[in-house]
Amino acid sequence: MRILFSYTLVGRGGDALQVLALAEALETLVHEVTLLGPVPLEPYKFSGRSGRLRSFLRRLPWWARDLIELGLQLRLLFKSRRLLRENRFDLVLHRAGIYDFAGAYLARKVRCPLIAHLDAPFPIERGFRGEGYFHFLHRACMRKLGERAKLIFTMSQVSRDYYAQLGLPQEKIITLPNGVSSQLLEEGKELAGQHPPLVATKETVIGFVGSLSRWHRVDLLLDALHLLNAEYPKQFRLCIVGYGGEYDQLQAQESRLKLEDQVSWLGPLLHEETFKHIAKFDIAVLPNTLPTGAPMKLSEYAAVARPMIGPDLPNLRRLFTDDEMRFVEPENARAMANAILHLSKGPEAARKLGERARQRVQGYTWENIVSQLLEALQNLVGHES
Repeated sequence: MRILFSYTLVGRGGDALQVLALAEALETLVHEVTLLGPVPLEPYKFSGRSGRLRSFLRRLPWWARDLIELGLQLRLLFKSRRLLRENRFDLVLHRAGIYDFAGAYLARKVRCPLIAHLDAPFPIERGFRGEGYFHFLHRACMRKLGERAKLIFTMSQVSRDYYAQLGLPQEKIITLPNGVSSQLLEEGKELAGQHPPLVATKETVIGFVGSLSRWHRVDLLLDALHLLNAEYPKQFRLCIVGYGGEYDQLQAQESRLKLEDQVSWLGPLLHEETFKHIAKFDIAVLPNTLPTGAPMKLSEYAAVARPMIGPDLPNLRRLFTDDEMRFVEPENARAMANAILHLSKGPEAARKLGERARQRVQGYTWENIVSQLLEALQNLVGHES
């Protein structure tokens, strides 16, 4: 099958990686995929011209960024003109933006089914940041996209409920988790064998991978390290892989808590390098997240059989059980410190926790996810015919 995989504006972190991972999984399943977007996808690239441009855009007020996003959709449609004249496609898979009109237009021009990929509800993320959005335009664009799409998929029940309440047809919406590639799963198995967690006799390495965004609450992880250090000096080290808007504040907190000798800031790394660093963690932590997603970092932690700690949220409990992950009260640094200490003092049980999580994500491969997606589309089309 020939698939046009289009996207409007995605960030430079996990969402760009998600699009590329889905495209690679489709190609692994012997589909021909053409990626089309207004700008190239460069996950975790913060330097160079594109990196500087994205940093500049992030400093603009929300309404200015939204106007630019509308312009980039027009750029996407302009770029599509020649492509659509010279190629035929069997399916459009479109990663939609907050005011998305491009997906419906492309599917109409191509005259083939449209699968709309709707990420976590944009207004929830905007609300967390204290930013606004054009309510009427968002609602109108989403409803139009929902009318045109044969199938809509998102990553959590909260997201599904949001889009259904917005007026998108419930019967078209399915939820599928984020995943990990089969290749990385195999690499993770090898790395887990080479670097089993909690076998060192000196420091226990606590690790976090992801954007330093406000909703990830890495400040809680620093507070937890401070609490552990007060009771068990120099027995724990924190490794942070990533970059984001909270970077300066977090470094100031590190200095205020006198943790400079116990925190390593590795910054944004290429995905392959990040995966290797996860294997150096003894305990992998997601301090907090929005209630709307299925964080890819958890699947990647689990792929390397790391004992995991995360907030007790319904969307995470749909991914893992108590036998596969330690859930703690959200926004509670003391609970997080206690969970870290408990895992470090029971290394054998912690390693079993990580291994059970690794077994779980064998069902969360990107290849498995896109197979379910295409099967759901085939079932819908079959019922209509």
